[in-house]
Amino acid sequence: MSLLNTINENMVNGNFVPMKTTSPLHMKAVKNSDPQEIPSESSFADLVRKGLSAANDDQIESENLFVKMISDPDSVEVHDVSIAMAKANMSLQMTKSIVDKAVQAYKDIISMR
Repeated sequence: MSLLNTINENMVNGNFVPMKTTSPLHMKAVKNSDPQEIPSESSFADLVRKGLSAANDDQIESENLFVKMISDPDSVEVHDVSIAMAKANMSLQMTKSIVDKAVQAYKDIISMR
């Protein structure tokens, strides 16, 4: 049974699909699941700006924890520094991948002429 067989076309509204819990162990459903009331991003540029800002914040947090570990080793756990550095590295790699795909899409569009 595929997912398309279980979802009625009338149930899908834009990017939102209503979900049902079939077991009490499932996560609690969001009370306010009306798609009209969920704030949406205004543009692609805002999404990119938010993503870049979040990646930059991860880099800054990682750097601050690293400096704190060097200057005052007892004030921060090594695990926290390691996790922050891994998170920052992952954010940077994802950002780099998105930028590479955007540049590739631009080149593909330009070469369509």
